[in-house]
Amino acid sequence: MIRLSLNREPVTVRLRPPLADIELTLRRLTTVDFNEARQAARVLCNNSGKLQELMSEYQLLPGDNSLTDWKRMRTQDPLAYSAHLLGVEIWVSSVECAVRGIVAWTGLVGDDGKPLPVSRPAIEALMLVNDVADQILSQLDQAAQLIILEGKP
Repeated sequence: MIRLSLNREPVTVRLRPPLADIELTLRRLTTVDFNEARQAARVLCNNSGKLQELMSEYQLLPGDNSLTDWKRMRTQDPLAYSAHLLGVEIWVSSVECAVRGIVAWTGLVGDDGKPLPVSRPAIEALMLVNDVADQILSQLDQAAQLIILEGKP
């Protein structure tokens, strides 16, 4: 049996081990939200100054995290440059989706041991950890689904 759910209230989910201490409250994103996230990512990735600044901040530039290595890669190895840029664009898109979808969380603390507030910098850092990013995106996707197989939320 297929049940159509029209509930748009946020959902709270716990991540899978080894991240089971993290609980997220997620807004149910719509297609418009996902499209806006992708568009925001495109805008950022097309702004080379902002993109380079972001890549430098999170040490996503090649080599010794230098703009020189980045520019050299673009001219000397266009294929590697394109693959690297695609990876960064996927990360930026993931961040934009998470920024729109994460309402609250528990189980995350900052360097000071205090609960970490939901913020863009915290989400950017979290989304660099593959397992965390995969689980967050999976939960955002599941929360957005309106068609639910009976008994399988």
